[in-house]
Amino acid sequence: MKTYKIYIIGLLCMLGFMACSDDDTSPVLTKVIPSILDDFPTSEYTLTEPEDGNPLLFTVTWTETLFHLDGSTNPVPAAPVNYTLQVDKAGNNFAAAQTVTVTTSLAANIYIKDFNQLLLKGLEATPDEPIDIELRLLVNYGQNLAGESISDNKIALTVTPYYPTEDLQFIYLLGDMNGWDNRNTDFMMFKDNSNPKERIYTYTGRIQAGCYFKFIPEESLGSYKAYCRKDETTMVYEESEVGSFYNETEGYKTITINLKDMTYSIVDYDMTGATQFTMVNFVGAFCGWGSGSPNPEPAMTPMAYDPHIWKININLDIIEYGVKFRANHSWDNRWCPFNPDDSPFGKADFNPTAHDNNISLAETGEYYAILNDLTGHYVIIKK
Repeated sequence: MKTYKIYIIGLLCMLGFMACSDDDTSPVLTKVIPSILDDFPTSEYTLTEPEDGNPLLFTVTWTETLFHLDGSTNPVPAAPVNYTLQVDKAGNNFAAAQTVTVTTSLAANIYIKDFNQLLLKGLEATPDEPIDIELRLLVNYGQNLAGESISDNKIALTVTPYYPTEDLQFIYLLGDMNGWDNRNTDFMMFKDNSNPKERIYTYTGRIQAGCYFKFIPEESLGSYKAYCRKDETTMVYEESEVGSFYNETEGYKTITINLKDMTYSIVDYDMTGATQFTMVNFVGAFCGWGSGSPNPEPAMTPMAYDPHIWKININLDIIEYGVKFRANHSWDNRWCPFNPDDSPFGKADFNPTAHDNNISLAETGEYYAILNDLTGHYVIIKK
């Protein structure tokens, strides 16, 4: 023990004064014993979203990196030492290594939400699909004897990430219809409900002849990273100059994308019997449900590109009993949500006989609302 302490004190002194000393007797680092990651209790993990908090997934432990000076058989520590736990896809040789954590300790606690986010964003893993990964340590040590070491082993794991609830995003069409403006949000896609775990988006509307397009999520606005065509049925999420979807003939189409399966379909929409409304209104207690009290019943604006998609920006100072859409000031042309709590995404029934639901809103303020009068899909966004 006394000999070990002497080596520690000696090394610290040498590292501290070496920069300003020309003494030929300065210690020479002759050997590094790399850290070894301790085995895990299992090699497979299926992550599920926590109901509360961010609980511990696992604790990674490892041995200390040790150093030999001047050929000594007794290893000594070299301060400071930083341990960086890295992860990458198996077989990638850590070419795109992501940092899990950095510590000076010999252990690190890894938490479910943090690790799930790292897999999805850093390694572009697909939720609900297993991904093979590897963990290793990158060790940086010393100041004047500064260097780098890699752990003597890697830990191979198979992890299945989950869809995070907070990952619900707005998706837009990007293409010839909006001049490939990667900040344009005119062509928003719809969902049947606001369940973030259901990853199916749809768009029914006019698509011009000879139109090329892709699908861009909110997180990628301002870039050209989008959902691109991979083959006849599947997509890939990437920034690419190729991979556009193509619509040959003018007409109304129903486009459906599934972000879980990364699949898509584009089919003709039958416009037989479709009504072209002259006016669609957004109503609620704020306008006396169309009575004009305390405010007039506001009219929505149809898109110039597609007159079946209506939009409005509105300040709601009264939200009691919710809101709904109706056409031509008539309750005989009203859309009522299947689920009153579906917001921002939802689908409404046209002139239902079994219910007369309203769309519930949580708070007053500025809103942006969209209605597709062909399908009853709507979006109501609190600004």
